[in-house]
Amino acid sequence: MIKSKNNINTGALLETYVYKNKITKTDLGLAIGRNGLAILQYMRNDSIQTGILLDICYAVKHNFFKDIANQLPDDFTTTNPADKSLISEKDQLIAELQEEVKVLKIQNEVLMKKKK
Repeated sequence: MIKSKNNINTGALLETYVYKNKITKTDLGLAIGRNGLAILQYMRNDSIQTGILLDICYAVKHNFFKDIANQLPDDFTTTNPADKSLISEKDQLIAELQEEVKVLKIQNEVLMKKKK
């Protein structure tokens, strides 16, 4: 298998989490319907199938996908528009200026009515 030059070692992420949180491979294996040897193999591999990783996320209540995402460059986009921290600075500035224009229009209307 050819490894990507941009690979994020999911086995190392899993291994670090398992040891840090003192989770036995046997217990984790049972939680996802596999044996401890399978967990050991996942930890030794550089990559893991997303379905298996998702099962592990649910088993240990930890978001490994977010850990992976945090290792990507900040300028990468996302499809989650609710996460305002990912909106570009330009988009934030545009939104602020649009809001300011609305306020100024209202103030202008009020002043024009007073003038009449």
